Amino acid sequence: MKRPHIFFLIAMLLFSAPAWGLDPLAPRSERGEGRVVVHTPQPDNIVTVTNLKNRGSWNPKPGQTISVPVGDYELHVKMQDYSYQQNFHVAPTETSFLVVPGYGSLKVNSPHATDKVTVTSDKTGQTVATFPASDTKILPRGHYKVTVEVPGMLPAVKNNVWVVTNTTRVLEVTQQ
Repeated sequence: MKRPHIFFLIAMLLFSAPAWGLDPLAPRSERGEGRVVVHTPQPDNIVTVTNLKNRGSWNPKPGQTISVPVGDYELHVKMQDYSYQQNFHVAPTETSFLVVPGYGSLKVNSPHATDKVTVTSDKTGQTVATFPASDTKILPRGHYKVTVEVPGMLPAVKNNVWVVTNTTRVLEVTQQ
């Protein structure tokens, strides 16, 4: 007598499994949508989310939550001298958090905003970037040697500066 009940229970579990992914409390209008949040190294980076099926696109600001139809998408982020691209999937009623990996920022606080900052790779010894101290520069994650040329002083040199993903590294240069 108990066997039919067990078979009925197992059959119900198997057939109802796909429904577990849907949020039963979400309004029906939201069940065909998901949300996307993109985190980038700087708030002024240009973000584009493109639907791969119908090529519709959205341009959210970094950190902003947008609602998009369920489906496959391409993320494109334009940073100062770099760009990043990734494909991803949006599921119903879920939020996809996307983080641009491998890039961080370097900010140098110097006595003069026009002081010249030169960033050199520790691995290759090649110059990676040159910019005025008033700017914040996006760089690939890694170890760098930073030289700041202050007029009337010897150049300030900082070795083994580590730039970390989605973090702004701040260096202070003072006159003594």
